[in-house]
Amino acid sequence: MSKVFAIYPIDKSCSTSFLNRINTFETRKLGDIWHCYKVHFSDEDHERCIQQSKDSHFIFYMGHGGETQLHGACAKYGEMSVDIIAAKENKDFYNKENFIDANNINAFKGKIFFCFSCNSNRNSSKSLARLSRKFGVETFVGFGDIPTDYIDGTRFSKRCIAIYKGKIVKIIKYSLFYAVQNNETADNLVRIIKLLTCKEIQSLLRQRNFHGRDLVIKQLCMFKNEIKIFGNMYSIL
Repeated sequence: MSKVFAIYPIDKSCSTSFLNRINTFETRKLGDIWHCYKVHFSDEDHERCIQQSKDSHFIFYMGHGGETQLHGACAKYGEMSVDIIAAKENKDFYNKENFIDANNINAFKGKIFFCFSCNSNRNSSKSLARLSRKFGVETFVGFGDIPTDYIDGTRFSKRCIAIYKGKIVKIIKYSLFYAVQNNETADNLVRIIKLLTCKEIQSLLRQRNFHGRDLVIKQLCMFKNEIKIFGNMYSIL
């Protein structure tokens, strides 16, 4: 049994490949107490992932999602509109938009569910964060908006996004390593994330200015300030 069970859906349409750096780092540093399940392009594999997570107390999800659901694996052409039957016949069109939601969040009852995903910090009546508490998840950690894909017309350039992604991956991987190794609480893990984010902001301020630096700093401030803990903040990882 691994102490940490990471859930990492493969997404080839909106690449989340940069997140694999977290897995590579933790595999090397934490060894057998870290297990990362890379979810592939079938409903069966998504179910298998949830089943295999049952023996671990700390669940670390990393991937795309939103207020009410977390997305599963998405193939190269998964975001294209095609017939459901056709999509099942050709895995290049596979897209598991609803992976973890109100229908199966109860599978993580009694666990810490760390949700490294956009807008997972929402506290509405239908939000996954609030429903997780209703269905017995001990601790749910959610994040605000995490802009990792370039959107035409926005001021947050591709270069800024690349710098931002590098910073948040560095912050998360070192925070996880330290907190898991030292049996910290969920609250202390979040505190470490905020501390390391502040250090990265200070590092940017000391560097030579570049176009978009202030935007990167602004996004990093929002990154740390929007983390929310639902439930038992003193649960030990």
